[in-house]
Amino acid sequence: MEAINPDGLIDATEIGYSQAVVAGDTLYASGQVGWDADFEVAGDDVESQARQAFENVAVLLAEADADLDDVAKVTSYLVDPHDRVEDYLAVFSETFDGEPYPAHTILGVEALARPEFLVEVEVEVPLPEGADPE
Repeated sequence: MEAINPDGLIDATEIGYSQAVVAGDTLYASGQVGWDADFEVAGDDVESQARQAFENVAVLLAEADADLDDVAKVTSYLVDPHDRVEDYLAVFSETFDGEPYPAHTILGVEALARPEFLVEVEVEVPLPEGADPE
């Protein structure tokens, strides 16, 4: 198993986890939220946070010679989903704008790790042949 902790994301190793791991030919990403490497939250709305979370996913994937088109499965955790799901889905649709779409599960949660977080996304990605995770 190989850990991926790229520059451009928070240093997860300081708190005992990896941003992603590659096991076999699959990348498993830790949950990505709407903050950047400086711990700045993108905004207080789900759209801004979802965009930042997916940008973080893209940073992870680039480190593994992959991109968002390679994502097979997305699991999203959404605070107050009944009030926010449409706004979140608009960002999801911008991010994954062509077929085949990834499998997608949205789970409603009461809260995430910090009170300002509104959405967290995890992805599973079968790596393209010849990918070289660093």
